[in-house]
Amino acid sequence: MKKNTAFTLSGSLALIGSVALLSVAQQGFAASDDIPDLDGLWSFPQCEDGRFSGCTTLREDDARLTNRALAYQAAIDEMAQPKYDCAPMPIPHMWTDPYSFKIEQLEDRVLIYYGKDDVVRTIWLEGHGHPEPAINEFFYFGHGVGHYEDGALVVVTDKFTFDPQGLNADFRIPSSTQKQITERFSKDGEELVLEVSTVDTFFLKEPWEFTVRSSSVDELDASWTCELDGARRSLMFEISKYPEDPEPVRIDY
Repeated sequence: MKKNTAFTLSGSLALIGSVALLSVAQQGFAASDDIPDLDGLWSFPQCEDGRFSGCTTLREDDARLTNRALAYQAAIDEMAQPKYDCAPMPIPHMWTDPYSFKIEQLEDRVLIYYGKDDVVRTIWLEGHGHPEPAINEFFYFGHGVGHYEDGALVVVTDKFTFDPQGLNADFRIPSSTQKQITERFSKDGEELVLEVSTVDTFFLKEPWEFTVRSSSVDELDASWTCELDGARRSLMFEISKYPEDPEPVRIDY
């Protein structure tokens, strides 16, 4: 089995591998009235109304989609989706995948480990002198900056690359470099509450918002990894919209 590691770095900077920095930062973290204790393992987020993931799914006929989004859906075919090359789900669609996740709070950053695809996001906390990305730098998982406010962690992520599956991988809804996601993590008793708002002026007429909840779990479900041959096998049943075009050439990493 061959595992794709092309997208396993944090979406912003490749500093996550600096063990020394994390060790120093961890020593100074402490929860307070303004800083919720989010550390730990959390279950797959569920909709507040009890639905499995209906509130977190942007469908192909959603009234919030712009004419650009509808035109893109009509032009692109399924086999062009990056998921068939083992590209992981982007945010906010990542929150629809039924896998647990881990939050690790450090003094100068917060790390989010997803159970699927070994994805790790880094949230750079304000006030610690972290460098800003260059004007021409964009990232698959964006550049996330966070701060604590009224007992919640508020994260704003932008600087995303254009992504053919950036708003929904199943319905061919892309996202642009204008995508900006605001996430608010807070506690309600023992539950983790996540409020998500996504704007993208190219593909959304108005913000797409949802709220989900998670419970504490004992282990991170990280058993799923993408296998290229398996990911591409379903394409055998896809009929191309453009049969006269060359067949796609898939690269084995």
